[in-house]
Amino acid sequence: MFNNIRGIITFEVISSEPETFLNMLKESSVTASNLNYKNGKIQGDIYRSDFKELASISEKCSAQISISDKKGGIFTVNKYRRRIGILFGIMLAFAMTVYLSNIVMSIEIYGNETIPDKQIKSILEDHGIRTGAFIPGINLRETERRIVSSVDDIAWIGIRSSGCKIQAEIREMDAPPEMVPTSVPCNIISSKDAQIVEIKNVHMGMLIPMLHDGVKKGDLLISGTVDDGKGGVYYAHSMGEIIGRYTEEVTFQQPYIDEHFDFGDIVTRKSLYFWGLKIPLYVGKNDFSQYEYDENIEYVKLFNLQFPVGIIYSEYKQYTINSVEYTPEQAKIVLEDKIKLYEYNFLDSEDVKIVDKNVIFSDSNDKLTVKVSYILESDIGITQEIMAK
Repeated sequence: MFNNIRGIITFEVISSEPETFLNMLKESSVTASNLNYKNGKIQGDIYRSDFKELASISEKCSAQISISDKKGGIFTVNKYRRRIGILFGIMLAFAMTVYLSNIVMSIEIYGNETIPDKQIKSILEDHGIRTGAFIPGINLRETERRIVSSVDDIAWIGIRSSGCKIQAEIREMDAPPEMVPTSVPCNIISSKDAQIVEIKNVHMGMLIPMLHDGVKKGDLLISGTVDDGKGGVYYAHSMGEIIGRYTEEVTFQQPYIDEHFDFGDIVTRKSLYFWGLKIPLYVGKNDFSQYEYDENIEYVKLFNLQFPVGIIYSEYKQYTINSVEYTPEQAKIVLEDKIKLYEYNFLDSEDVKIVDKNVIFSDSNDKLTVKVSYILESDIGITQEIMAK
């Protein structure tokens, strides 16, 4: 192969003194092979770089030299050396292939049911993922975390790249139970064990319990089976608000000695992926004792053809686990923050009213526990379709 790259010339020499020519050739630095003398001609193979010296020997012997064949890649290159456009085109095509395989050419959305693709693409664009963006410059894992924390309707998102394509898989927040269509007869039943404290806006159906009555979960509040006053009944779609007072309890704990994760810098390593092989493009070993790991492969693509060649981006997010010791006062502050967060996430709405709450802290040897008892008021009615025969 190396000889083919250097270039081989097959020569013919006609000399009146062939012995003299061969002796001078032998004493020179020319590397000749396949020498033979036939029909008054000396033939052989030499490297392209030795041809000038061979021509000098022939001149000294008054011999005639000619080239009968040329072999090797060097001659192919020389043949097209003046055709700059071809070389430039090859270089440009290679550069464009590398460039386009690292640029977002399309974005695909999966898993969304209620959120339109256009809205999700707008969210991705706000976080730097757009057509034409440089893929290696996008931190996909960090983008996932930012989107989940900032968009209430998205419970989870997974973003990955495949060549020049970004794929985003969405899991939406669970929607509230679907309401029974107004054209369908239904009852309204209680969702909790409660005491009725207010009856609002009973538009359709027949009210069953009275004000201040106690009801259990599943009890009928507004019936969709209505007496027409003439001995018959008809079915209606019950509508109304029944405000009930009920209790709920939550418990939180905080150990006095707890573990705390301290995250350090994010280290990215690159490796060459070549036909199943992973070839590191960095020096040294990863000496991280504890870390979160993620990787992403950027494949080389030409048009719609993906090659099993690319770059593996390995992300190491180092962290240390430190032991944190809390005093009873500090543990109490942590628990109070947990209570506030719970109320903000689950009770902070116009539909739920906190009538009263009782907070009881209990201490043990290794932790502080808090039990919170709430007295709440809200609409306790939920619709239930009437399965009439």
